[in-house]
Parts: sequence; structure tokens; C-alpha cells
Amino acid sequence: MKKRTLVLALTLLLSLTLTACGSSGGDGGATRADGAAAEEESAPKQETMDAAQFESLLLEQPLAVTSVEYVVQDEQYKSLYPDMLQAILQNNTAADIKNAVVAFVAWDENGLPVKIKGQFDFDDGAYIKQVNYADINLAAGGTFGQDSGFSLEEKPGIASFKAIPVSFETFEGETWENPYFDEFCTLYEGQKYTDGMTVEVTRSDEDFVPAAPQETDGGASEPAEDAMSAEELDAELAAQPLAVISTQYVVQDEQYKSLYPDMLQAVLQNNSTDDIKSAVVAFVAWDANGLPVKIKGQFDFSDGGYVQEVNYDDINLVGGATFGEDSGFALDVNTTIASFKAMAVSYETFDGTTWENPYYDAFCDLYEGQKMG
Repeated sequence: MKKRTLVLALTLLLSLTLTACGSSGGDGGATRADGAAAEEESAPKQETMDAAQFESLLLEQPLAVTSVEYVVQDEQYKSLYPDMLQAILQNNTAADIKNAVVAFVAWDENGLPVKIKGQFDFDDGAYIKQVNYADINLAAGGTFGQDSGFSLEEKPGIASFKAIPVSFETFEGETWENPYFDEFCTLYEGQKYTDGMTVEVTRSDEDFVPAAPQETDGGASEPAEDAMSAEELDAELAAQPLAVISTQYVVQDEQYKSLYPDMLQAVLQNNSTDDIKSAVVAFVAWDANGLPVKIKGQFDFSDGGYVQEVNYDDINLVGGATFGEDSGFALDVNTTIASFKAMAVSYETFDGTTWENPYYDAFCDLYEGQKMG
């Protein structure tokens, strides 16, 4: 009897031990499952979007294409007035955008993809065409593109198209890259356009927040140690041997600007006793928002410059006299200049004596590529 009682007691104890282990194992399994679920919930989720949903998402971005238009400039003389792809950009940030890149994709009348080729392209074009939008001066909250577009080859075969901002750069050197550009390419590049097009999109929580300007304890931006203020520089320039005493933006004709271009006029005062044969004058300019403008002359083949030096040849400026009331620097037709400044950089007299302005570097440091204060 005692032996059977002992066996029963051992059996009962073993059973309780196995039950307890089983219970513990069950709780551990539940904990691991909850952790996996939490991790899965926190991971970014992909969404299947159709074209309309995807484009609605793009409108919420820091830089967005709000509308597009196929512009026909002339039905006959397309080599002179090419068709254009126009994209209107909306700056949804608090920063001023200097440059941007915009990508285009296009289809023919049957919805088949078309390689986009520019007016002066020497290749076969591309299904995704990236276009540099340089020096657009897109102020915070503003729009750009109403008066411009990407010029196409003579027979592009394009019936419809779409556009997306790829990136941008601010005047402070900050940059933004579109996190949905790859999805745009996946959805449209080389693809026939259909109503049922979809793409897998992982929503990005990235946003563009421009850096706050650095401030000193006094709350103002800290100037360079030897930097001159605009008032100090103006006072020094006015007392020089050759000085710009006034400036004026001259509109010669409101309509025929290719024949009668707008001009930047600077009136020079010879404060010396020398007879000045030739001089060089530098200009800087800003648009209506106070953003710096690259100045481009009527016959410039470059993109212009934030500081434009102009030769004033054979001006025959005697001591004490002025020059410039009846002349000026002729501008490109597509100028956006609202205000400007000018200074004398150098001059040469009839006996070969030359003068170089010692404050030219200060002028460039203060104004070149800088937003108006």
C-alpha cells in the first residue's frame, strides 16, 4: 500500500509540473505574437493607388505641379516658334526657390508612350524627360511657369502629358528630392496610358522645413567682420573719381521689345580732372519679390550673371561732366528686373592711365546673388 501511494504521489506531481510548463509556454507565445503585430503596425504601409489618387498626393508636396498645358505658339513656323510643354509650379514652402528640376512624360493619341525630344536635343529623346528650371526665383507661396515652357522638336506626336517636380534648391543652398519620383517613373515611364493604371506607394512623412536664419544674442544676423553696409558703401562710391549718380529702368516700347529693348541706364559723373576715354560699369538686379536676377543682355548667348559688367567704350567724358542720359544697357526680352544698382568698376584716360575701384569686391560681396534686405 505504501508503494502504490508513493507512485500516485509522484505521478500527480509530474502532471502538475507539466501543466505549469505548458501554461508558461502559452504566455510566452502570446507575448511574441503581440510584439510582431506592433512591429508590423509601426512599419510603413504600401498603398495601391490609381493615377488620380497618386496625383492628388503629389499636390500636397512642398513643390507641386498644379496644371499642365500643351502650348502651340504657331501653326506654321514651328522651327521659330516651337510647341511647348508648360507646367505651372506652386511653391508650398516658406522658402524662396532658386532652381528646380521637372520631369515630363507623354503619350500619343492612342495612349502609347512617346519619347520626348527637345528643340535642340541631339539624341532620340526619353520617355521620362528631366528639364532644368534654372533661376526661376519662385518666392514662398508663389507660382511659376505661366509664361514659359519646354520647347519641343517640330513633330513631337504628343497628345497628352504629365509632369512632376524632381527636386529644388533654395537661395540658402538647401535642397529637396521628391520621395515619389521613383513611383512616378514606375507608373508612367514607357507605359501605355489606361484608366486602370495603379502603383504601389509607401507614404513618406518627410517634409521640407527651411532652416531658420542664424541669429546672434542681439537677434540680428551676424555680419562678416569687415563687411560694409549698403549705406557705408554708397557713401564711399559717391566720393570716388568716377561715380554713378543716378539709375533708371528705361522702357523704350511696351510691345516691340525685340526691336526696342528695355534698358538699364546709369548716369556717370566724372569727379576727376582727367578726360575719361572708356569705363566699365557693373550692374546687379532684383525681381519684384526682392530675389536676385541674372542680368542678360539683348545679344547675350549665355544665361547672364548676377553681376553684369558692361563696357562703356569711347564715352569721351571730360572732367566734371556726366554721361549716360541718352544711353543704357539693352536687356533680353524675357527680363524680370524690378530694381537694380550700378557702380563704376574701372576707367581709362586718353593718356593710358587706368583706375580700378577698390570697393568692387565689397559691392559683389554685398549684392551678388543676394536677396534684397
